[in-house]
Amino acid sequence: MSIYQEGHSHEHIVKTYFSNSEKRISLKPGEVLLEQYEVNDRLFYVAQGKVCGYLPDKELEEPVFEADEDSFVGVYSYFSNDRKSYSQVVAEEDAVVFYYNDNPFELPQQEAREFLTFLFGVVVRELRDRQHFAGEMAHDREKSLQKLIQVEKMVTLGQMAAGIAHELNNAIGSLNSNLNQVEERIIENLEKAEDQNLIAYFNKGLNEGQPITSSEARAARAELEKLKFLDKPTVKILARAGVSPSEIKRTSQGSRERAQRIASFWELGYSLHDMHIATTHSSHVIKSVKSVGVANQNWTTDTDINKTVQEALAILRSMTKNVGVEEQFDPDLPFTEVCSGELIQVWINLIKNAVESLINSGTDAPKVQVATSHNEKSILVTITDNGPSIPPELSEKIFQPNFTTKVGGLSFGLGLGLTISKRIISEHNGKIELESEAGHTHFKIYIPIINK
Repeated sequence: MSIYQEGHSHEHIVKTYFSNSEKRISLKPGEVLLEQYEVNDRLFYVAQGKVCGYLPDKELEEPVFEADEDSFVGVYSYFSNDRKSYSQVVAEEDAVVFYYNDNPFELPQQEAREFLTFLFGVVVRELRDRQHFAGEMAHDREKSLQKLIQVEKMVTLGQMAAGIAHELNNAIGSLNSNLNQVEERIIENLEKAEDQNLIAYFNKGLNEGQPITSSEARAARAELEKLKFLDKPTVKILARAGVSPSEIKRTSQGSRERAQRIASFWELGYSLHDMHIATTHSSHVIKSVKSVGVANQNWTTDTDINKTVQEALAILRSMTKNVGVEEQFDPDLPFTEVCSGELIQVWINLIKNAVESLINSGTDAPKVQVATSHNEKSILVTITDNGPSIPPELSEKIFQPNFTTKVGGLSFGLGLGLTISKRIISEHNGKIELESEAGHTHFKIYIPIINK
C-alpha cells in the first residue's frame, strides 16, 4: 500500500485512472515494456508481478531499479521535457501493467488537484525508492569489489609464498638429510660403546617420543620423587619418558649416575624424534604455503587426529613451557581420512595464537586446554585459553587475509595463520567456530569422519 494514501484516495485513484481494460498490458518474463531512449507519454502502474530497469548502453548487467506490485514506472520520462526513457524496462516475471496517457490538466479542477497531488506523491516515492535501491546496489558492488581485491591479494601472496617456500624447502631438505646422518652415527657409536639397556632407552625416545600426556607425566613425577637416589632434573626427564619407579630401580640398580645416563639417553633419542617431526611438519607447511588459496589433496587414510594434535604440541613444546597445557584426548577417537600435515599446521596456528595472547596480555596462571571428542558424524577438536577476549567487531575479520591484531613476534603483520587454517578446514569439509569472552576464548574445529 502506498505511503501517500490518504483515506481511500490511493485505491480511488488507482481504480479510476489505472484500471481501464483497454489500457492493460500483460508481460512475460524478458518482455520489454519500454526501450531505452523511447519517447514515453504514459505513466505505468504495476498491478501484478515485477519489472526492472536496465542501462544497456552502459553494458550493466544489474538493474538500476526494481518496481514490484503497486508501484509506478515511467515516472521520469512522463514528467520530463523530452519524455525519453533513460532505461530499458523489462518484465522479471509474469506482470500486468495498466497505464495512464491522458492530460491531467484537462480534468475538472478539483479532480485535477487531487490527481496531481497524488502524482506528486508518486514522484517523491519513486525518488526515495530509487535512491534506496541505488544505495543497495552500490553496497553490493562494493562487496563484490572487495572480494575481487581479496582474490588479487591471495594471488600476490601465493606468488610471494612460492618463492619463499622454494628457498625454505632447500634448507629443510638439507636439515633432514643431515639429521638422518647424525642419527645413524649416534646409533653406531652407542652400539660400540654402551650396553644394550642404555641403548634401549635411546631407542624408546627416538621411536616413541614422549609417550604420555603432561598430566600423566606430573603424576609419574610424584611417584619417582619417592626414590631418594634420584635428583630433580633426572626425575623430570624420566617422568616424561614414562619410566616407572620399579623399572628405574631395576635398570639403574639404585645408582644416581646410571639413572642420569638412562635419562640422558632417552632425552637424546627424544630430541632426535622431535627434530624428525619438526622437519616433516616443516615440509607440509611449505607445501601449504605454496598453495595459498589452492586446494591440496595429499590426504592419508586411517589418520589418528589425537596424534596430529600431539605432534603439534611436541613442535610447540619450547613455546608452551611457561604456559599450562591441559590435554584431554578422547581415547576412542575413530580414525578418519585427512591431510595430517595440514591439520598439524592448523593446531600449531591456533595453539600458537593462544599462547602469544596469554603471554602478551600478562594473564595470571595462563592455561591452554586442548581436547578431542567425537560423535557419529564428526571429530571435534577444541582449543581454549583463559586470556583476553577477541572483541565482537574483530571476530568476523580474524579469518581474512592480511588481518592481524599482532604488533610483533613471528607474524610479520601478514595475518595468514587463521586464513590458511580456515582454508584447510574447509578443504576437509569441516568448519571452525569461535566463542570468546573475557577469560575464555574457545575455538571449535569439526572434522567429518570418513571411513573407506
